[in-house]
Amino acid sequence: MTAAIPARGRRQARAMSRRNLGQVASFAALAVISVIFLAPVLWIAVTALKTQREAMALPPVWDFVPQWQNFVTAWQSNDFGRSFLVTTSVSVFSVALTLALSIPAGYVLARYRRSWLSAFEIGIMVIRMLPEILFMLPLYAIYQKTALFDTQIGIILAFQIFNMPYSAWLIRQFVSEVPVELDEAALLDGASKWQVLWFVIVPTIRPGIVAAAVLSFIGVWTNLLLPLALTYNETPMVATTIANFKGYGTFDWPVMAAAAIVSLLPQFLFFLFAQKYIVKGLTLGAVKG
Repeated sequence: MTAAIPARGRRQARAMSRRNLGQVASFAALAVISVIFLAPVLWIAVTALKTQREAMALPPVWDFVPQWQNFVTAWQSNDFGRSFLVTTSVSVFSVALTLALSIPAGYVLARYRRSWLSAFEIGIMVIRMLPEILFMLPLYAIYQKTALFDTQIGIILAFQIFNMPYSAWLIRQFVSEVPVELDEAALLDGASKWQVLWFVIVPTIRPGIVAAAVLSFIGVWTNLLLPLALTYNETPMVATTIANFKGYGTFDWPVMAAAAIVSLLPQFLFFLFAQKYIVKGLTLGAVKG
């Protein structure tokens, strides 16, 4: 009996040691993955603080005086400051329109079973999977004839072709996790379908809505092809403005890197603000009671 106690203690110690070793290995793997993904961003941030000569030096220069003026130059060059404000406006209104369309669409797709709705769901996902380049020529022709070319309204509407289908499908998945009994209870209390949607479903799936908003915002902010085809001088976007920092055969790498870092800030702040909702959204439905 006395010999069994130390043996059991040794087994517990080995099991604890294996758990600790597994945790250390997990943290090490996550650290390596984080470094791999953050290395390009850190390299751009370091480049933004160098002179042109230091940015082009091989081997890389690590001992340098930070050139904070590069950020001022980037903001004032190529109308970057204006494009930043225009892109912010387009992104906010585009996300708002995407959510206004995709929340009711996701609710209908989740709650109603009709053959035409299934065909509609498949259709919008097929459209979302098609390459953007297929839509550029018809959109360009339509926008030229309807005066939507190079306008904020036009580019906002164009983004709905790609953002709304995915957001509707994502919200549909979250609505499917909400018990139908909540809808039925609200209807018995006299609520209309719209009241059920906005006062019962929307508060319940808030994490999913925030996740859809973040993904839509990033999709608008980082998109290059749509602004390149459908905008010019009146509606400059951040992605196209940064691309125009290149000169004829030369690149002002520090200024371009500074502009890239500034363009990352809204996405970072938006994601930081919505982080807890995104985590809830990603884990919704992962555990069944």
